[in-house]
Amino acid sequence: MQTKNVNLKSILKKGGLASGYSFRGKIQHIYNGGVRIIQLKDFINDYTAIGEECFLITAEKIKPKYFLESGDILFIAKGANNYALVFEKIDNTPTIASSALFVVKVDEKVASPHYVAWYINQNTVQNYFKTNEAGTYVTSINKTAIEGTPIALPSLKLQKQIAKLAHLHLKEKELVAEITNLKDTLITNQLLNTL
Repeated sequence: MQTKNVNLKSILKKGGLASGYSFRGKIQHIYNGGVRIIQLKDFINDYTAIGEECFLITAEKIKPKYFLESGDILFIAKGANNYALVFEKIDNTPTIASSALFVVKVDEKVASPHYVAWYINQNTVQNYFKTNEAGTYVTSINKTAIEGTPIALPSLKLQKQIAKLAHLHLKEKELVAEITNLKDTLITNQLLNTL
């Protein structure tokens, strides 16, 4: 299959692009809350992962349509870093995204969420976002611009291979960084021990 150039809207499930949950005030952590909320502050490792310090909130007013499912793409629509990552459930705690994020649900019969998130993070698409951002102090990408995001779409098999290789490359980078930090600590300690 040839690679097709499509826009994101054409590979979404019905209703597959929605803003995260909007709160009226500041989000307060509730120790025994029943719903986890992912905010911008929770993105770690250069926006490639979600940290473990997500706030919990009460579940009373949250409609189930806001609950994230494994395979949903979280897209940062506000600020200078418009990256995407794929949400994966880690437990049975219902999880929602804050309004600074868009939740993207692709039709997995034609597109791999991991591939689409990876492709969104590449320079070509990042440049597209830079030309379509709004605002001066805090920029944002609107829903229309997100729907129009250009996506190069190879076969589903190739998408999955690319996504797997990209994931392995990311893990390799993390391991190299960890080894470098450990080596720095070791050498510093050895040098200090010579004094």
